[in-house]
Amino acid sequence: MTEEPQTLILVGFMGAGKTTVGREIARQHQSQFLDLDLAIEQKAGMTIPEIFKSEGEAHFRQLEEAVVKESVTFPGVVATGGGVVENEKNRQTLKDSDAVVIYLHGNLEGTIGRLLADGQRPLLQKESTISFFKRWQKRDPLYQEVADYVVETVGKTPARIAAEIVALFSGQADDLTLTTLRSQIDALDRQIFDTIAERIGVVRAVAAYKQKVNLAVRQPERMVSMKANLKADYRQNDNITDDLIDALMATLLEYSMAREEEDIQKGQL
Repeated sequence: MTEEPQTLILVGFMGAGKTTVGREIARQHQSQFLDLDLAIEQKAGMTIPEIFKSEGEAHFRQLEEAVVKESVTFPGVVATGGGVVENEKNRQTLKDSDAVVIYLHGNLEGTIGRLLADGQRPLLQKESTISFFKRWQKRDPLYQEVADYVVETVGKTPARIAAEIVALFSGQADDLTLTTLRSQIDALDRQIFDTIAERIGVVRAVAAYKQKVNLAVRQPERMVSMKANLKADYRQNDNITDDLIDALMATLLEYSMAREEEDIQKGQL
């Protein structure tokens, strides 16, 4: 169990869910909530898109800097803007404070999807995909720099993420580091199953193409060759054994063949 902080600050890329998760933490923990973007809008007397349009990003960052200084002693949960860490003074303010800073870490694909659905993010509207990706790469190590802990968000509802964070500061938590590691395992498990689903989809597409051009759908010799290559590639990795490769590839083959058989019965192959 970790001592309960007076101020809990959430950082992360735009669209990471900081505001939604922050409100949920405040609800579950019966504490106050502060959205820095709303605080900036109140200080400026205009919305953030209006600030960007009329005053520019530099002016927005100045307003943000002032609000960040006020937020580190806020008695509750604080959700920051995605670019707060690009200002070195903000990073120093966060690191020098007694607040606990948690980085909500997601993935780029999910973030872009949420932002496109939102349609209210000025940076996303004016940037190309490449420049947006570069901004992501630039900010990630800065979030890591200021964060006391990282919580993975992939595949989790805001309520689930909030519950994990609340548990860190209650008697129900084993240890903050252990909870963070478990969060990372959860996210990795979902990535594994997403990859498996994608792999089976590609396998089915390959089988359909082979059927179309009159090639043998099943080629067991290729699986044997693949396993041999994998074993050679992971020979020096103590976490990946030959038995694990054999078991996983056998399972993947079994499920892929089952999906192919379903397609055949449906007349899709």
